[in-house]
Amino acid sequence: MIATAGLTAAAALAPLPALAQAEPPGLLELCLATVLRPGEVWQAWSFSPWVVVPLLVALALFLLGHRRADGRTAAFLAGWGVLVVALVSPLCRLAATLVSAHMAQFMLLTIVAPALIALARPGEAMARAAGFRAGSITGGRWMGLAAVAYGALVWLWHAPTVYETVLLDPTAHLAMFALVVVASVWFWSEHLNAPKRRAQAALSLLATAAHTGLLGAILTFAPQSFYPLLSAGAEAWQLSPLDDQQIAGLVMWVVGGALYLLVIVLLAWRILSDEAAPIEHAPEIAIPTAGSQGR
Repeated sequence: MIATAGLTAAAALAPLPALAQAEPPGLLELCLATVLRPGEVWQAWSFSPWVVVPLLVALALFLLGHRRADGRTAAFLAGWGVLVVALVSPLCRLAATLVSAHMAQFMLLTIVAPALIALARPGEAMARAAGFRAGSITGGRWMGLAAVAYGALVWLWHAPTVYETVLLDPTAHLAMFALVVVASVWFWSEHLNAPKRRAQAALSLLATAAHTGLLGAILTFAPQSFYPLLSAGAEAWQLSPLDDQQIAGLVMWVVGGALYLLVIVLLAWRILSDEAAPIEHAPEIAIPTAGSQGR
């Protein structure tokens, strides 16, 4: 309720003027607010060293600390590849043009990539690569705190004033991306790497799906656009600003909800499998018969 009230109050402020159309920034710049037109998409890759270098360092640390070709390596490489799509591919610049593209990027940054990376338990491998002792790390102890931090960042980023600041200020841009990725990896690590707390994880994910779905519904059914800064971008793609925002809301509400639900179903399946395992593998007990008792 507090986050909803804050979002509504911020939207009621006098709208900022939309940016004039501009050519896409240079390859070494960040994905800040510009208008990326349809014909320019495949030229709009983002190779900012502030993004590329941390990605490469994370990859190197994991591979140095976990020198095996197994499921964990596959999960990390898949998640890392999704981060590259979200932060380096033309999707990044398109996300600074359209609210709907931003929401697609947001799903990759907060659900798909961090969930895959969390399955790889990268903290253990990176600690070993850095020369620290790395014991077995299991999630779940900080699940509630991770869920609160994750949820707060989801709502905060979509508050209109914060959203516009992230698109206009390079420092805020980098800080928000770093915070969201780190918080999302922590969130999914706590929920996916807690075999003794799977029921708690499923309930926490259900609550997360509910409040993010509420935010998606607000964006979908709002009578006005909350993000006038990107109105020129929507018009360049033959959309009204409100249409663009409504598509973004549906992406968060429907696509995001489906992804959370998928993980909840998988957790429920694991819970049921764990409960059935002792019965299926219970040792056979020999029941003495009347004839055997006399022997």
